[in-house]
Amino acid sequence: MILENPAMLLLMPVVVFIIWFSYKRKNRGAVLFSAPDKNYIKKHKPTQKFNKERILPGVINFFFWLSLILIVFSFSAPKNVTKNIRYLSGGNDFFIVLDVSPSMAVIENGRTRLDIAKEVAEHIVMNSGNDYPGLILFGSNSVVSVLPTPDRNTFFQRLRDANVMDLGDATAIGTAIGTAIYFLRDSPQEGRSIILISDGGENYGELTPIDAAHIAARAGIRINCIAIGSPTSEVVIIDLPHRDRIAGRIIGSYDPALLRKIAEITRGYFLENPTKETIRRITASFRAEREEVATETFFTKRDLSGYFFIPAVFILLLAMSLKIALLREIMP
Repeated sequence: MILENPAMLLLMPVVVFIIWFSYKRKNRGAVLFSAPDKNYIKKHKPTQKFNKERILPGVINFFFWLSLILIVFSFSAPKNVTKNIRYLSGGNDFFIVLDVSPSMAVIENGRTRLDIAKEVAEHIVMNSGNDYPGLILFGSNSVVSVLPTPDRNTFFQRLRDANVMDLGDATAIGTAIGTAIYFLRDSPQEGRSIILISDGGENYGELTPIDAAHIAARAGIRINCIAIGSPTSEVVIIDLPHRDRIAGRIIGSYDPALLRKIAEITRGYFLENPTKETIRRITASFRAEREEVATETFFTKRDLSGYFFIPAVFILLLAMSLKIALLREIMP
């Protein structure tokens, strides 16, 4: 937050002095905005230590001065400034290939593997600069949920809507990679890539993951692999819309070695249960490998004056109302 007119804050000592002088000078008469002092209540001196005649004047004064501070602060034109970067050229196309097979329902540290994978995918896209992300979901089959697009909102919405077993009860990693290759092969961009997020439990499909990786390597498409999970098996209960619950034991469902091998074949990176900082550094390093992208930096400002002025008016009116009510009660 910045203040566009910070000089207006100098009004505060001036206002304080004027009010203090008006309040303290002799024969001043009634002052509507200040609380009654001891001259007002000396004939109505309370005998109890805690009552409204003792406490209320202090409360009124507090509200009054608070409202003045807020009003003066609003005159200084507080603004919320956001730095934005506009890319002047298009980026590279890439697909996030997300596993939604049953094993992604395994609980890891209180969260499902799919929930963790979604968070990883979201951070990758948030740090992807001007690149165009697409989304492929896979289980027994694979489907393109979003083609590479600059529309981040659509991507995030489709990502959040993904559920375990939306595409069957098996894991066809090779088929999913083949689907991504099919849509990336005609992309005009040079830096085409696939980011595979899975627990690595391949158990279905005519195209094996290794064969798919070799096809990608020949097409010049890099596959970056992210393993989500740990070598544990748990009882998993899956709630499916409009179906009965499914309970089963996921055995041998975590295979990071397969994902590591795919990454090696295509000269991509391999990460295992990455943190947000790791994702940020990896994506930054890949952007640095490319030629410098033309960007334009601009700032947007949002006026915050109303957030101070409007509450100040209500507080001031409250102080005035309490003052009038107190005067009516204690003044003869």
